Amino acid sequence: MDKPHRNPSPDHGLVVKGLFADYGRTTAVSDLGLEIGRSEFVTLLGPSGCGKTTTLRCVAGLHTPRSGQIALGGQRLYSRGVNVPPHKRDINMVFQSYAVWPHMTTLQNVMYGLRAKKLPKAQARAKAQQMLELVGLAEFTGRNATDLSGGQQQRVALARALATEPSLVLMDEPLSNLDAQLRARMRDELRQIQRRTGITVLYVTHDQSEALSMSDRVVVMNHGVIQQVGDPWALYHRPANGFVATFVGEANVVPGVVAGVGSRTFSVRAPTLGPDTVLDVARATAADCPAVGDAISVVFRPEWVRASRETEPLPTALDGNEFRARLVSSEFLGDHFERTYEAGQHRLRVRAVTGPTSPPPRIGAEQDLLVTPENLTWFPADDAGRREAGDGEASADEDTSSSVPTEVIGG
Repeated sequence: MDKPHRNPSPDHGLVVKGLFADYGRTTAVSDLGLEIGRSEFVTLLGPSGCGKTTTLRCVAGLHTPRSGQIALGGQRLYSRGVNVPPHKRDINMVFQSYAVWPHMTTLQNVMYGLRAKKLPKAQARAKAQQMLELVGLAEFTGRNATDLSGGQQQRVALARALATEPSLVLMDEPLSNLDAQLRARMRDELRQIQRRTGITVLYVTHDQSEALSMSDRVVVMNHGVIQQVGDPWALYHRPANGFVATFVGEANVVPGVVAGVGSRTFSVRAPTLGPDTVLDVARATAADCPAVGDAISVVFRPEWVRASRETEPLPTALDGNEFRARLVSSEFLGDHFERTYEAGQHRLRVRAVTGPTSPPPRIGAEQDLLVTPENLTWFPADDAGRREAGDGEASADEDTSSSVPTEVIGG
């Protein structure tokens, strides 16, 4: 059967339920569930082999799942007995490789999907011109698409994907082939275009900067399993487990046991940080608190740590969790130092911003480190990051390049 069937949840954009996908005997995606609202920008984030591209290909219809349900705009695209082919899914895709037609001009590339949908030539030309103006390429309509720069070709691919006004645009690491400066600019341009057009986007990347800067919500994946879904602020400040904490930015993770609970903070014994070390952790809400005796992991980011000068203690006015550490290494990166300290059994990362009158400490120096209770977060110690899907899926999931233009996916 290849016709879309109505789904009982018509108010949602994309709905994925219980998705399992395999490559041979390897499980690539395990029991994945996800809902994306209309006009939402959602990113699948994770390392190579985590299942993010496999998920994208299942949604596009390029890979057949083992089981599960996929619906878009209230229509079932995949379930038992239903498997709508890619070109009938009202989905367009922007690949890592630009996939522009080399024998066509920029304008003809963008017109291609419109003409495939039987739009009259004059209307298709006008619509393509409008899309090229939207992405800032109006002056290049007559130029061969492959004569453009990498960033311009990627904008041609984006304009082509938007031209047919699909219900969903999939983007598979579209900026990874660009240099760092152009990639940063394209991040901003993509997000602005998405907001102006109101398109629904499912984006795939392993780059946390892309995910945090562009997304309404981020889906962190590892070994085919969703680890956490949330807005960028929540993922960074309240990671659900050790994998999220260390993959989304740098993090210092210290195990401990809850020793006491107060109205605003709770205390955690952390002997691996130093003998008799107790950390006070602020409670975000009244319900946000473990019980006495619970084993948890305390998390703090490198930029949340304050370090004393080598020869001076921290100011007495500062109130927080203070402990002694030894400087192991220090990298000067212009606007800040990236430093590693040794405290108890831990090597802690600290990001220090200093001025011209702040002499850097010598390697081996003993310093006081301070983290305020408000700059500590936590997760249950046994929730270090689920690994329910099989390993070895990287080779299948890393096949993100394609020479197939977006219109093969969605008209």
